[in-house]
Amino acid sequence: MGSAVYTPGIEELMHDFGIGRVVATLPLTLFVIGYGVGPLVFSPMSENAIFGRTSIYIITLFLFVILQIPTALVNNIAGLCILRFLGGFFASPCLATGGASVADVVKFWNLPVGLAAWSLGAV
Repeated sequence: MGSAVYTPGIEELMHDFGIGRVVATLPLTLFVIGYGVGPLVFSPMSENAIFGRTSIYIITLFLFVILQIPTALVNNIAGLCILRFLGGFFASPCLATGGASVADVVKFWNLPVGLAAWSLGAV
């Protein structure tokens, strides 16, 4: 679940949890904060030969996917906020270290083309 994918349901979230609009948008904010904090941990780890990029990608993607189950089932706003932060935290390596992965497999003189292709993948 991406950062803003649940915004169409904010009205229902407000009704179900009995909260205001500001509190209802807090999980979105916390996801983005987690998405910003995650690279501070995972980017240096992915540069380490012990961990490498592949294991970081696999472990964090697995944890991100597993966290979507309790996120879908949570019945209070505090739990949703915590789970959204953790979701953003574990989703971050895909974007934060993707460019470095491209640089690992593309020759230096083709790097601009490789990075452009990687960037267009999100579109």
